[in-house]
Amino acid sequence: MKKVLVLGGGKVGKSVAELLLACGQGNYHVTLADRDPVHLKVAEENINRLKDAVRHRIEFSTRVVDARDAASVRANLIGQDYVICMLPFDLVKGLAATANELGVHYFDVTEDVEATDAVTAIEKSGKAKIALVPQCGLAPGYIAIAANSLAHKLSQVHDLTLRVGALSQYPTNSIKYNVTWSAAGVVNEYCEPCNAMLDGKLVKVPALEGLEHFSVAGVEYEAFYTSGGVGSLIDTLTGEGKTSDETKIAYKTVRYPGHRDLMKFLLQDLRLDREHATPTAAGHIFNRALAVDLLEHGLARTIEDVVLVFINCIGVNARDGLREQANFYRSIPATKLFGRIWPAIELTTAAGVCAMVDLHRKGTLRQTGLIRQEECSLEAFNATPFGLAYEAPHKLESTILGK
Repeated sequence: MKKVLVLGGGKVGKSVAELLLACGQGNYHVTLADRDPVHLKVAEENINRLKDAVRHRIEFSTRVVDARDAASVRANLIGQDYVICMLPFDLVKGLAATANELGVHYFDVTEDVEATDAVTAIEKSGKAKIALVPQCGLAPGYIAIAANSLAHKLSQVHDLTLRVGALSQYPTNSIKYNVTWSAAGVVNEYCEPCNAMLDGKLVKVPALEGLEHFSVAGVEYEAFYTSGGVGSLIDTLTGEGKTSDETKIAYKTVRYPGHRDLMKFLLQDLRLDREHATPTAAGHIFNRALAVDLLEHGLARTIEDVVLVFINCIGVNARDGLREQANFYRSIPATKLFGRIWPAIELTTAAGVCAMVDLHRKGTLRQTGLIRQEECSLEAFNATPFGLAYEAPHKLESTILGK
């Protein structure tokens, strides 16, 4: 039985612990660590319901741990086989290095480029002795696996656009958005420069630019550049020789029309995109932290969400050298599983990282070094129980329970 520490027990962290235990067939002992006992209590209630539902053994424990206390985090890593980092992006840095020192395989779901660069630096130093698997969630994460499956049908990629949105099913406010996960994460990806490839060159493009409109099944959407979602896919496709001087690769976040303009007004026109703003004469600080507070204060949360995954890929096919387009589309709604409603963003993010941990345990993934998401094929991902979260979420519980 593998011992897994899930560090961060908030909205998605608690779901990672529950889903890994639900689908893990008794192969995991999961410890959920968080500084807030309320989060741990909610998770315990969920796990107790799970124990009554499944046939296999459930081994679960909780610990109160403040992730800002490096010594406490280090102590709780000792003796673990895996750590799944579900912390806010600003608390991620340094954890992978500690895990590597202690021999604990490291997985995270962060979209923060700087945090991922710190993980990559361990590999580049030649000192990696564990599996280092960053960006394992939905985007980055699953989106790269799905996009790579399209790109590998082509001998050369001309245009590859990855789009993901976690959207309220019933938006009623002017910004057409409800908080479905981390407001801090949303603000960060709306502010940081975005990695992209334009005309065969690696570039940084501003967040909130590249606005486009499209419709799927009669619903209108917009999409625009945000940071982090493309992960390492550009480097991988370039290394495989699938790019050329006309290749365009980019990641865009999907929202309902009008959202981007209001966020651009808030973050750019009102200058709340600053990380370290100078206090005003009255002593007020207008920065990203304030933008996060405004979203947390003003926007209602919802569990009635839907995750949209939409990829289009244009290039030269490997069969006859003709130029063709391939598309990938998934729409995953909030789903009732194991006695509660799982918001789509929680289910899909949890499924992404749980699948990668499970594939590593089974030996499907390389056992040490930096592992990119696109090293996992879509077929291998979908062969795990976690793949049902994307392909048929309504069948996940019955499949696990053998009904």
